[in-house]
Amino acid sequence: MDKKGEKSLQELTEIWMSMERKTFPQREKAERFYEKNMMRLIVENYRNRNEDMIFEKVDYLILSVGTSYEPLILNISLLNPERILFLYTAETEYILEKIVAFLRLKSTVYQKKMVDATDPLSVYYEIKQAYLSWERPSKVYIDFTGGTKTMSASAALAGSLIDVQLVYVGTENYLPDFRKPKPGSELLYYIDNPVEVFGDLELEKVFALIERYNYAGAVEKLYHLKENIPDPLNRQQINFVYLLVRIYEKWDALEFRSAYKMMEQLLREMKRDYRMHKNILMMDFQTDLNNQFKLLAQLQKIPDLIAAKEQIHILGNKSMMSALTLTMYANAIRREQQEKYGMATLLLYRLLEMIEQGRLMFYGIYITKPEYGCTDFSKAAKCYQNMEKNEQINLFKNKVHEIRTNLFKGDQEYYLPRPIALLDGFILLAALEDPMVVEDGRTGNQLQKIRTMVYLRNNSIFAHGFGPVKENDYYRFRNFVQEMFEKYCICEKISFDFCVKANIFLNPINSKYYQMIGERK
Repeated sequence: MDKKGEKSLQELTEIWMSMERKTFPQREKAERFYEKNMMRLIVENYRNRNEDMIFEKVDYLILSVGTSYEPLILNISLLNPERILFLYTAETEYILEKIVAFLRLKSTVYQKKMVDATDPLSVYYEIKQAYLSWERPSKVYIDFTGGTKTMSASAALAGSLIDVQLVYVGTENYLPDFRKPKPGSELLYYIDNPVEVFGDLELEKVFALIERYNYAGAVEKLYHLKENIPDPLNRQQINFVYLLVRIYEKWDALEFRSAYKMMEQLLREMKRDYRMHKNILMMDFQTDLNNQFKLLAQLQKIPDLIAAKEQIHILGNKSMMSALTLTMYANAIRREQQEKYGMATLLLYRLLEMIEQGRLMFYGIYITKPEYGCTDFSKAAKCYQNMEKNEQINLFKNKVHEIRTNLFKGDQEYYLPRPIALLDGFILLAALEDPMVVEDGRTGNQLQKIRTMVYLRNNSIFAHGFGPVKENDYYRFRNFVQEMFEKYCICEKISFDFCVKANIFLNPINSKYYQMIGERK
């Protein structure tokens, strides 16, 4: 007895169990005794023992109704949701009515949907419809304690797909003869979504997006994963992937300063964690990432120079131009792999312009405002040597006129261009006998190729035409630009193969440690 002379839950349980062991008519009497004398105490006991398990306010609760009303009453009383959805069948409607009556639920608080106990789609459909009608709230719980196995499994599956919290009422002291937990032993259990716990399945989807260079889509998924994975080591590995993908998203969009800062952060975190975890995801990427960091260190200087209208310093800086031209080339190849041939053509054309601008700057010729009197003819062909400056300029002008006349098959105006367009720039390089344009001492064939390729690009919708770039035309253009780029690298003493490798965006799936994500230790 307690202080008020009332029987305790333990005493009432013994009376009830004794009554349950009697004949069937007596069992009905035992059930009424259970409902009248014990249920309120069981609810109170359950709330007292499990209230410290509640870590947030529950706005919405979905329950599948089976032939036992007790566990549903327990969780509704404990979680105290603002709105409730009952999923019931024709056979369990009377149980639903008992729940509503016991808890004195107002009609404005709950809604009910009849489902087919053998059809998982009907359960999934009603949960989805409720979730959408509630405008996808974040604090939704699904209690799948009651109902048939099909209903419970369907409710659990729906919960994992829409990423809500799954709960059920369990016990470590079930009384099979009485078809109930021992009163006072009921416990609230949370079911973790394995996708959330390990993140490995979602991470595989991320790797597929990265493979297609869909960095924006990958960033969105990774942000959710890294915020919800409970395991600290897995969460840190996913954070590495998140930072890498954000770096590539920014780099791909030519936002160099942001990419540089995030690469700095990634390398700092990897260096920190390497002391304790040498064999986790992407730790084998550090050499390649450091090479990319060096490229970004050059690229991140460019925005300030552009803002200061100091483009001439970009063209005159070998390290910066090397990083920039290789970035444009790698960007074009990524668009090619996405079969975006028009955009790839546009990027390759810009690369061709950079090559021309960089080589002209080698001779001191700035394409926007060329001062031909400042041209460094000492770096040009032998025919320019041992001459006065005005003689060099006259020879230069004569050679430009001759080349232009031969290229366009007719008399051309006698001038040096201001500013300098792409084809004009290569004509100037030919007149200087730059190794980019000269082949076996001749310039005609190379210039004719350049002219043809420029026209090919100009006829596309990305320039002056109206049609898309055809695949065959694209590859003709790509192969030509790559050939020119390789020559440019030779002229500038740049290792083409090494630098192209440094520009290849890494996919964490290629890390030899990626399979450890999600594995239990």
